[in-house]
Amino acid sequence: MVRSDVLGKRLDLLLDVLADLRRYRESVTRERLAAERDTQHMVLHAMYVAAQAVIDIALHALADADRPPGATYRDAFRELASAGLLDAGLANRLEGWAGLRNVLAHHYASVDYGLLHDALVGDLGDLEAFAAAAGAWIDGDTTSSE
Repeated sequence: MVRSDVLGKRLDLLLDVLADLRRYRESVTRERLAAERDTQHMVLHAMYVAAQAVIDIALHALADADRPPGATYRDAFRELASAGLLDAGLANRLEGWAGLRNVLAHHYASVDYGLLHDALVGDLGDLEAFAAAAGAWIDGDTTSSE
């Protein structure tokens, strides 16, 4: 059984930042993101927090299931799929979010804001699907979901 107090706090954070990202998706154009430093910082930070929250939730769920976390953040999603806790297709797409998190954390001086905008407008559904799966884990449903 997943510790709902720990997982719940991370999930609440993820849901809050997803609400922010949905709002940004509606108001931040590709051109604005490329041109405005304040907007870059706002979107970059929210995307970093979302990606990190997903990773933290994944690692917590693996620890709770007595499964290895893997050598990389990407491996954590593969392991969730292997454990039957996450649909393999969703796990594969979330590996990209782990990669984005690493870019934002370590290569922040050379972020491609066009690609960041693409993720903002096109990829939030994967984070929302993961949040739904994590909510099910809290409720005790350990079947894989997408």
